[in-house]
Amino acid sequence: MKTDKQLFKIFEAAPEWVFELTGLPSPGKSTLRCFTVKALERRADGVVVPDAPQQPLTVVEFQFQKDPTVYARTVMEMVAVQDAYKMRAVQGVVFFGYNGLDPQTVPWNRVVQTYVLPHLLEGLEKERPGHPLVSVFKPLLAESEQTLQREAADHFRAIKSSGLSPACKATLLEVFVSWLEQRLKDKGKQEIEAMLLGELPNLEETQSGKDLIRIGEQRGLEQGLEKGLEQGLEKGLEKGLEKAIFVFLSARHGTIPASIEEKITSLTAGEAERLLRYLPQCQTLEELAQWLDTAR
Repeated sequence: MKTDKQLFKIFEAAPEWVFELTGLPSPGKSTLRCFTVKALERRADGVVVPDAPQQPLTVVEFQFQKDPTVYARTVMEMVAVQDAYKMRAVQGVVFFGYNGLDPQTVPWNRVVQTYVLPHLLEGLEKERPGHPLVSVFKPLLAESEQTLQREAADHFRAIKSSGLSPACKATLLEVFVSWLEQRLKDKGKQEIEAMLLGELPNLEETQSGKDLIRIGEQRGLEQGLEKGLEQGLEKGLEKGLEKAIFVFLSARHGTIPASIEEKITSLTAGEAERLLRYLPQCQTLEELAQWLDTAR
């Protein structure tokens, strides 16, 4: 299953969950940013950057397959991040997807803090049943597809009814549907629709849901009219967000490279909204290009 972009979206929407899961001291209000380590020619999964400059940066890696170099790679990312942020304090965190992935590489296992993600989520579920972070991971980590099918609507509802911001809920719902579709590859669109019966109006608000769900096969002309109106409204929203993004970027950076401009104009309304929220924390065009490559 594809996880990298979805994991970034989850913790970009709520960076504080890194610290809630691990029990590490919270640095307060923060953002999750992209970061490219040029020496490694790869991106870190994410860097949590607190607003408070005295708080440490946190390099975050998610490891769902065996990799004997994960510790050395994470330490190199920590060094590169610290150098880029003028020697600010830094810590490294690796979330392993299951037991048996941790190579325990000496001496770096004394520098990098590691956790088994399913264990953390299991503990969080016992402590706070119905937590939206637990629910969004169910399609990825559920042991049984039969149980997942039976409980999918409950998990979807837990996210939707949470006290998160509308933007954060929309992100989690989109990731949940994406992972559900990938996990249940043998299920057709109508079967997924039936599985989430009762939650469809909210499911339609997600980009994945718009592609996945088709409500009412017999709606005829009414369906076509509603769909056309929906597409028109969505297109108008995309254009409005796109214009706001370019006004902001022009004021801060002047001329925008054509390669970046092209990627921005290809964003969906949801992606453009996420970018607009990210822009105040984006300091350089290089960071912007990394976000556009990673966060979609």
